[in-house]
Amino acid sequence: MVEPAIRRASAADAAALARVYRSAYRENRELGFPAKAGSATEREVGDWIRGCRVYAARVDDEVVGGVRLEASGPERVKLSRLGVHGNWKGEGIGGTLLDHAEGAVRDCGRTTVWLTTPGEHPYLPELYRGRGYEETGTYPLEHREYDEIVMEKRVR
Repeated sequence: MVEPAIRRASAADAAALARVYRSAYRENRELGFPAKAGSATEREVGDWIRGCRVYAARVDDEVVGGVRLEASGPERVKLSRLGVHGNWKGEGIGGTLLDHAEGAVRDCGRTTVWLTTPGEHPYLPELYRGRGYEETGTYPLEHREYDEIVMEKRVR
């Protein structure tokens, strides 16, 4: 296990984060769950950084993971684009990013974090359940052959 440094991403991180997302989401695509993040460009990630709270995980000055938070109501924040570069999976970086994101939501006075994930994914729904997220509904995807589920966690 490694302890990454987590900080708010800047425009200078966009290219590195785009590489992280393309690597991180490759496995989902291979499992039949393609996601937009799997083809993220530097420009798209730069837009995310300017429009949302994006956090980057670094190990020895290398960006190895990221997560995006978007306010979606007075008490709710959507967590998305959680990804760890394939070379760093299994090192606890994803869990550290989740911990940081949940803490950031709590620190800004919001009560609930929510996310979407493929309900038929072989391990993601269980990973989130193990961290206290509960399934609260479905999230239809018109542009995909599968729908996702909505999962929520109260952080205060």
